[in-house]
Amino acid sequence: MDCCTLLAIQEIKATDTTHDTDLDYGAETDQPDIERTGCGYRDLLPIDSTSDFMGWQQEADAGKHDWAFDDPKRVASETLMSLAKMDEASSTAMTLTREAQGRKVYEWRAGNETYMAVVSCPYWLSFSSHDPKRVAWVATAAYDLIVSWETSVTRLK
Repeated sequence: MDCCTLLAIQEIKATDTTHDTDLDYGAETDQPDIERTGCGYRDLLPIDSTSDFMGWQQEADAGKHDWAFDDPKRVASETLMSLAKMDEASSTAMTLTREAQGRKVYEWRAGNETYMAVVSCPYWLSFSSHDPKRVAWVATAAYDLIVSWETSVTRLK
């Protein structure tokens, strides 16, 4: 009836047993730690950017932004400069707040504004790179953090 398709795996011929310490094998990206009532965040990047990541990798392989292989902070700052309209001078004030294998999280604060960028060298991107040992850093998430300093709790006397 052409309504559904069925995918069945018949045989697995080989598995990848190598584990590169420069790659991010995680399935999900970091999100802001929101502990205060009234605080939240807004996503600045599309939820699924797979095709954008592959295009970024191809451009890096072609030499368009060769720095993406070695400079995760610049990838984060370029992302926030384009999305949050911050200037290049303020991008140097970004701080590394978290780090894991193949992943870094940067924050930028200016006045009441706080932004967060997550950059990664995703494992799956090694399959579309020119050289599997050379995966570009990509911005997997960017957030505008919304912080409310007023509490919404009513206190009893």
